[in-house]
Amino acid sequence: MIDLQSHTVASDGELSPEELVDLAVAKGIKAIAITDHDTLASIKKAVDYSKAKGIEIVPGIELSCDDPLFGLDKIDVLGLLVDYKNKYLIKLTEHINKKRDENKREVIKKLNSLGFEIDFDEVKKTAKGTFGRPHIAKFLLKKYPDKFKSVADVFDQLIGTGKPAFVGTEGRVSIKEGIQTIKNAGGVAILAHPGVYPKDRSLKIIDFFIGEGGDGIETYYPYHVICPHLHLDAKGNIGLIDFYRNIVKSKKILESGGNDYHGNYRSKLGEVNVPDIVLYNLKKKKSPE
Repeated sequence: MIDLQSHTVASDGELSPEELVDLAVAKGIKAIAITDHDTLASIKKAVDYSKAKGIEIVPGIELSCDDPLFGLDKIDVLGLLVDYKNKYLIKLTEHINKKRDENKREVIKKLNSLGFEIDFDEVKKTAKGTFGRPHIAKFLLKKYPDKFKSVADVFDQLIGTGKPAFVGTEGRVSIKEGIQTIKNAGGVAILAHPGVYPKDRSLKIIDFFIGEGGDGIETYYPYHVICPHLHLDAKGNIGLIDFYRNIVKSKKILESGGNDYHGNYRSKLGEVNVPDIVLYNLKKKKSPE
């Protein structure tokens, strides 16, 4: 069993890289990708710590790409097997995080206008790594326990897409630039969790992604936990995984898979079993038969 999408405190995960490695080992996972949002900060720590643990660390990243073509806030692109010391990839993350901070300032301004007492610098101090909306949600949940029941509730009421304090992003990085930078860093470019996007746009996004030089898509994913309200068929999560696996085979592209682990408030590490042949094929750049 392997897992090729996970997050640490370097972005919006709950565990340090060392804690994540220990958890993966305890669950019998043989290879795990560190794919923090727009940062490479945890990879070296995980690699160094894992040397005596009998587990392979796959260096990765999840880039927040901004393509207005599809009318979405962002489209996530995974880079797997990247050179995490590549200067161009590092420079790109710096650009994205600058835009991220600008966006969060605007979100907090909207929250202030709605009557919430929240300060950008105060909230950012609570983030051990990349500063994202989950940090804002956790801050509001702690400060206003009478108004919100959970982090998800804050998103649903205030900061989720289309909600009163939501601010879209512009000028971050295009899908094409993200793909090119990943490949220039020796990595494989994978469209993350295509099933989380609106059904009428999912296939168009895949075709666009491949047309821009992307290598493949994430097929194994815990849709039943992350977004149970989406277009699951009668077979549920497995049906959606099979749907995207069939697309991979028909288009002869690569596939990947992971549980998008952030902490115990989302899917569990290893919940969806990703077979090790997936990583083998990525290394060989070979599509499944």
